Amino acid sequence: MLNSGLAAYLPLDRRYALACGQTLPDRSVGTALFADLSGFTPLTEALTQAFGPRRGAEELTHCLDRVYDALIAEVERYGGSVVNFAGDAITCWFDAQHMPQQVARRAALCALAMQEAMTPFGAIPLQEQRTVTLALKVAVASGPARRFVVGDPALQLLDTLAGATIARLATAEHLAQKGEVLLDVATATMLGEAATLNEWRMDESTGERFAVLGPLDLPATPAPWPPLPRILHEEELRPWLLPAVYARERGGQGQFLTEFRPVVALFLRFEGLDYDYDAQAGAKLDALLRRVQGIVAHYEGTLIQLTIGDKGSYLYAAFGIPQVHEDDPQRAAQAALELRRLPTELPFLQTIQIGISRGTMRTGGYGGTTRRTYGALGDEVNLAARLMQAAAPGETLVSGRVEAVLAQDFTLHTRPPLAVKGRREPLPIFSLQGNILRRVIRLQEPTYGLPMFGRQAELALVAEKMELAIQGKGQIVGLVGEAGMGKSRLSAEVIRLARRRGLVGYGGACQSYGTNTPYLVWKPICQALFDVDPTLPLPRQLHHLEEEMAWRAPRRLDALPLLAPLLDLPLPENAFTRSLEPKERKGALEALLVECLRASVEQAREQKAALLLVLEDMHWLDPASHDLLETLARVSEEWPLLILLAYRLPDFQRLQGPRIEGLSHFTRIALSDLPPEELEKLIRAKLSQHHIELGGPLPTTLLEQLMARAQGNPFYVEELLNYLNDRGVNPYEPEALIRLEWPASLQQLILSRIDQLSERQKVALKAASIIGRLFRFTWLHGYYPALGEPQRLRTDLDELARLGLTPMDTPEPELSYLFKHIVTQEVTYEGLAYATRAKLHEQLARYLEEHAPGAEVLDLLAYHYGRSENTSKQREYLRLAGEAAQAAYTNEAALEYYRRLLPLLAVPGEQIEVRLKLGCVLELVGQWDAAECHYRETLALAEQYNEVIPVATCQEALGRMMKRQGEYHAAVSWLDQARLNWGQLGEHSGVSRALRELGHTLWDLGEYPEAGRYLTEGLTIARALGDKLGMAEALRWLGTLTTSQGYPGAAHPYLEESLALFREAGNKSGVVWSLNDLGSSLRNHGNYAAARPLHEEQLLIAQEIGDKSGVAYALANLGFVAYFQGEYQPARSRLEEALLMARQMRAKRAIAERLLCLGHVALEQGDYLTARAHYEEALDLFHKTGFKGGLAFWPRGLGYLKAIQGNYAGARTHLEA
Repeated sequence: MLNSGLAAYLPLDRRYALACGQTLPDRSVGTALFADLSGFTPLTEALTQAFGPRRGAEELTHCLDRVYDALIAEVERYGGSVVNFAGDAITCWFDAQHMPQQVARRAALCALAMQEAMTPFGAIPLQEQRTVTLALKVAVASGPARRFVVGDPALQLLDTLAGATIARLATAEHLAQKGEVLLDVATATMLGEAATLNEWRMDESTGERFAVLGPLDLPATPAPWPPLPRILHEEELRPWLLPAVYARERGGQGQFLTEFRPVVALFLRFEGLDYDYDAQAGAKLDALLRRVQGIVAHYEGTLIQLTIGDKGSYLYAAFGIPQVHEDDPQRAAQAALELRRLPTELPFLQTIQIGISRGTMRTGGYGGTTRRTYGALGDEVNLAARLMQAAAPGETLVSGRVEAVLAQDFTLHTRPPLAVKGRREPLPIFSLQGNILRRVIRLQEPTYGLPMFGRQAELALVAEKMELAIQGKGQIVGLVGEAGMGKSRLSAEVIRLARRRGLVGYGGACQSYGTNTPYLVWKPICQALFDVDPTLPLPRQLHHLEEEMAWRAPRRLDALPLLAPLLDLPLPENAFTRSLEPKERKGALEALLVECLRASVEQAREQKAALLLVLEDMHWLDPASHDLLETLARVSEEWPLLILLAYRLPDFQRLQGPRIEGLSHFTRIALSDLPPEELEKLIRAKLSQHHIELGGPLPTTLLEQLMARAQGNPFYVEELLNYLNDRGVNPYEPEALIRLEWPASLQQLILSRIDQLSERQKVALKAASIIGRLFRFTWLHGYYPALGEPQRLRTDLDELARLGLTPMDTPEPELSYLFKHIVTQEVTYEGLAYATRAKLHEQLARYLEEHAPGAEVLDLLAYHYGRSENTSKQREYLRLAGEAAQAAYTNEAALEYYRRLLPLLAVPGEQIEVRLKLGCVLELVGQWDAAECHYRETLALAEQYNEVIPVATCQEALGRMMKRQGEYHAAVSWLDQARLNWGQLGEHSGVSRALRELGHTLWDLGEYPEAGRYLTEGLTIARALGDKLGMAEALRWLGTLTTSQGYPGAAHPYLEESLALFREAGNKSGVVWSLNDLGSSLRNHGNYAAARPLHEEQLLIAQEIGDKSGVAYALANLGFVAYFQGEYQPARSRLEEALLMARQMRAKRAIAERLLCLGHVALEQGDYLTARAHYEEALDLFHKTGFKGGLAFWPRGLGYLKAIQGNYAGARTHLEA
């Protein structure tokens, strides 16, 4: 598919190489041209002042695009290619493998033509007869150069030029002045007498000479690029664009990329690469770029730019695009601390310098029609670059604006003020040293300047639960509410109450950037629990820790090294911890932490008190922390323990359902709007705090405005009043309030305005948000006729336009309206429930199919059907819809879309690696959290370092997870990909593993001959390699297959040899599953006495290593044995517990199998309604998974049921089936 908007983000010569199936050489000869615009900053300021921030951004984009269109047109007319943008400058390349002199002359002619093209922009008119001047300076250098493609294709590939010629080009640019063209000696020599050289200049540091070019006595002989030989497809273009840019451009939203937003700019300068003589320079640069991209992406920032120059190279990253976070400065600082350690990871780096600043910046795409880029531009970007240059080697300098935000959590040293061009006074700057090291202590009673208003009933309920905890009845309380509703304030009152009741408390808070950092919320709890003091010498800390362990968990001293990441201590591994597989480490760590907490709990019990754990901001909880929380919650029902959780419900679905909220000792407390009378008390108290000297009655206007803005949210009230106080505004003066433009985040402002609309207007706005930022009247009325007659809807939209929410964009006959700010559309859209969105998207899509067919609408159909529940339309369009949801909307919607996308991503020819990363995150959230987190991080790391082996490993692992969830066809696809990759790498052990997994999956599908072939082939390779674990696994599954084919006698030798090999290797996980299969085989053939001890051993080992799936299967197996031996109540108890665990893991086949046996138990107990319900649910799941073994066993149960009920004909039908 042709998409010139996407292709414009690639250099033109790169596009030709892709279209021709060629690779540009990393060494080339030619002429480089650097063109730098001056006057950009004054233009930005003038447009912002003239038109305001948002329109100013649009006008700036139009102006820059016109300038770049003119300049880039000249470059391409003379056969050059724009390789890089650097703010308001471009670097171009004219390749000259065979005709260097001719190409150098063309480049010089191009430089003069570019100066001529700037003539119309010499004086840009503004309002009130003002003008802003733009000028250009150009440098030209000829010689050899390196051409590198670096970076993670899942994030963005970067195309760059490097080498002595490029360094010389940068030197020339420093010497050039406005309106000039400077040539290096090589270029001037090739021009010969045709060039008029006005003067020569020399760089004092290098001794290099450069000529100022005058008139050129050469014919203007352009050499424009011919048309591309073929259309470039989107899958070829995708790796070269930032994901957010690609999603918006592909979704037709490219015009919405440009905006003003708060951004934190980070510049990093590095040295140590010899681009000309080091053959590995490209690989080293790629490793560096991937590492930086990974670190920046971890904190949800964006690496925007790579620039290679004469005085080192630098990287530019931004935090706040494409998504703003309230803690972007902290994210940038944490990233800087990690980036500063890069020289220890990448020894070729000699030094790193970093600068960070923040402010409101213009973000979006810019450039010409045929060549564009994406970035954030503004004064603060220039300041960050200046700070980078001023930093000492290994130092990070931050601006005063950044320091003001970081001072609470980071150590910063004051540096002498820095003089910056364009600033009247030197600017305060600070050196970032690191995180502040604090000794984490138990929860202390918090101090607040004001009492808590409202929430008395909620506090009383928590107090009741606290008393139950003191009595030894463990309690979990969830405080749920939107941001600012007072969850933290209520938590503080609970802590105050707990201290008065003698409770010992520990607490932690999740971080928005820590959703994939294992056990992050538990770190401060563990550090306080073990009384870690980072100010003490390390030996004393370790000695104290060993003493604590000896008291808390003396039987688990060998597991002490597992605490290293939680305590931030270098605890060396020992024989025990080194022997643990990743899953075993996780289980052992959780068991250790539970036992350590149990010691504190028992100590509290002896003191007739209880333990309090407070976990805040749980909507950012990482999967590993959630697993530990669940484990603790399930074992603590009889503990004197109160766990207090605070989270925003819409953002945290993982706490819902049976995992936490479904527990009997969980209490959910929803914090709704603060009642008006309580909100008024808060307003009066806050004003008295700020204006104690004023007194008097509260102005009615002030109260009304505050109440209307806050809408029952106490945090909004405090922030609004703090804003007034900080600016010295006396709220008791009505005139001051009238003049004041009230502050609020844009989202708060939009929501406040939407809430004041009529119901009809609100419905119209929500229905329009489904269409997008720009919506046609005919589409809106046509797809949602419930909005009323056309004239009534027109009246509502005109009123919204008058209010400035959706102004008219195009008049009749193509009447269209536009959300003035894209955030208005996003906030309105996010306010809709997912089910409502899906219904409305499908209504719109159906309307467009019937009334507006055409190529333009096909993209819209992809967008809207992808957000519907119409599965017949999703296969083609779901990928596009998922990307758009990720770029612009909430994760909940994106998760739903990607669950349906994953099978499509297995189709040959798709970009499997990108799908794997996204699918792993979005398909499996809430189902196999720990595995999802592990494989996502592994895949990201593999792509970051371009390691193909880990990629194949992740594909293999995903196949296993899909198999466990009953998605067998998808599993086969993943595993086959892994098998092929292992084969290409010559990794025979990997091929063997993939074959074994494929064989087992085909067994699940009932394709026994094919399964046997794969398993036998996998076993043969394992034997040849001497891979005992591989042999054991293949033998286990061959035994299972043989049993399924009706040959139990032949199966037992396989299973017994498998078990022996796993025992010999000390592989406890393998022992668990070998015991599972051998015991099941014995049980299925009536040898219950021999099966029971095997399953009991299976349960013990699975519990020991924390294998939840193994525990669930062992419980089910023991339930099966009890059922066959007539012990129906114990059987039911075991099976129900196993079923609960299967449902939590969403393992469809396991759910169905346990339902089937529970149906048998209910049948034997005479509970026929329950039996039938279990059978029917099991049948449905067996059909969905395609598990033929289950389909074979299911009819028997229903047949027996019908026979008992006297329906002999029905019984015969089912039994014969």
